[in-house]
Amino acid sequence: MARYRWRVRRADPQRAARLQKELNLSQQMAQLLVARGYEDPAEAYRFLHPSLSDLGDPMLLPDCERAVQRLQQAVQRKEPVLVYGDYDADGVTATALWLFTLRRLGVPAHPMLPRRQHEGYDLHPNAIDAAHQVGATLVLTCDCGVRAHKAVDALNAAGLEVVITDHHQPDSTLPNALAVVNPHRSDSRYPFADLSGVGVSFRVAEALVRTLRCSVDEFRQSVLDLVAVGTVADVMPLLGENRVLVAHGLQRLQNTARVGLRQLIEVAGLSSRPLTARDIGFMLGPRLNAAGRMEDAHLALQLLVEEDAEKARTLAKQLDQHNRERQKLQQAILDEALAQIEQEALLQHRALFVRSLGWHHGIIGLVAGKLMNLFYRPTFVVSLEEETGLARGSIRSIPAFDLTRVLAQIKPLCQKCGGHPTAGGFVVALEHLDELRNLILRIAQQELTDQDLIPELRIDLEVKGYEVNGRLMSELKLLEPFGEGNEAPLFLCRAVHVIGSRTSRDGRHLFLKIRPEGSTVLDAVLWEGGDNLLEPDTRLDLVFQPEEDTYYGYSTLRWRLHDYEERLDSCLQ
Repeated sequence: MARYRWRVRRADPQRAARLQKELNLSQQMAQLLVARGYEDPAEAYRFLHPSLSDLGDPMLLPDCERAVQRLQQAVQRKEPVLVYGDYDADGVTATALWLFTLRRLGVPAHPMLPRRQHEGYDLHPNAIDAAHQVGATLVLTCDCGVRAHKAVDALNAAGLEVVITDHHQPDSTLPNALAVVNPHRSDSRYPFADLSGVGVSFRVAEALVRTLRCSVDEFRQSVLDLVAVGTVADVMPLLGENRVLVAHGLQRLQNTARVGLRQLIEVAGLSSRPLTARDIGFMLGPRLNAAGRMEDAHLALQLLVEEDAEKARTLAKQLDQHNRERQKLQQAILDEALAQIEQEALLQHRALFVRSLGWHHGIIGLVAGKLMNLFYRPTFVVSLEEETGLARGSIRSIPAFDLTRVLAQIKPLCQKCGGHPTAGGFVVALEHLDELRNLILRIAQQELTDQDLIPELRIDLEVKGYEVNGRLMSELKLLEPFGEGNEAPLFLCRAVHVIGSRTSRDGRHLFLKIRPEGSTVLDAVLWEGGDNLLEPDTRLDLVFQPEEDTYYGYSTLRWRLHDYEERLDSCLQ
């Protein structure tokens, strides 16, 4: 029985034929590209061959010229600069990029990162004391600041100048900073809006380097590893300029000159093979993020700027330990939330709302994501604080439930709330929590249907088994790096014969021998599908991702199944 709604993308045959001819592609690859919106041969070529020459002019970013002029002045004067970042991997890599760049230019740059449990996200007035301590009159933000109106006013009143580089959505009005560089500004002329925080920092820093007539290529090669890590870890869409930055950044990361990143790669067990965007998202990023979640993000920043191998090794091990502790804490909160869902029959609602005393603020967002994926409905995970009289919530949502609209409706009840369509957070007084919960559940009940709560699989192409061959596998590698917005392709193959099936020793996974029509016998696997043992001669429609299986030391083709539907003609046999 299919667990998902299947949606097969459509491809115009004539446009696909043109693409196939002009780019010398297989028919299947051409159809896939057209189905994903790459109909023009020149556009498709740029997508398949990401080039740094395709990046826009950073001076098209709003206020970039003003920011560069002020930073150029700091370089000429060798004046101290306070770099104020964020505690996640995007903010930490952006901070490291600015420290590296400014220090190379002779500027005594000093970092400051907020603490999740104390200052919280965004520019904080305590930057005033930090700037005075290092003798800085200029505060440069990265990955924050575009909504920090009060903090910027406080810094201005203290005689400090503020240059903001950020990628979050701005308010209708901007802070009263010397410069506010953000590609989401309504007056932005920059061709790509979805840069990460470190991506915006990279473009502004490049503009500074270019203005100072230093080598732009040398600068790019020295920091693209940081840009790739921050962009992927922040789950930015790997399209447009992000695709270019991550593709080239992964190449730099493979042989990075940063001692700290080399040690982190080794501690994560990734040093023996080519790195992928998935390695950043699931191995490197979580270890960097663990510092800000569990203790202090300065630990991750220290790793990125450390030049001594032994010290870097110690820091990498500390981050690894923090990540293990984070995983244990996350599992404990998840188990408690699952028990609450069962005991209180919370699945009767079209949104999940779980709460408990003392859940760690740095973890509840991860738990919300896990629950949302598990039950596929908007999920609100709330930590209760009796000592402050507050409840702090983290939200993760599905495409059918736009959180920006929901946040606007709950804002009057909250002391603080914000986010974007699929993720958000709020702070509310405990006395208003039940009212907030009832409002959220009522909105979800009104806006969502039962159909909305069935996840959708977007299938790129329906194929015959024999069409998934060596040539197509080679072409699919051109689509990498895979990630948000550029997921690995999914294919649909119908009437596939099951030759045999077995489960893994622990019963969790399903392994199949299959024979698609016109093809040889192939291996297939359905992870977490051990409850679905299939009889021989069953015929299935399969949604799958082809992959190279190197488990036994050599490469073979395997189909990784995402879903299947048993055919009616199979049931009638």
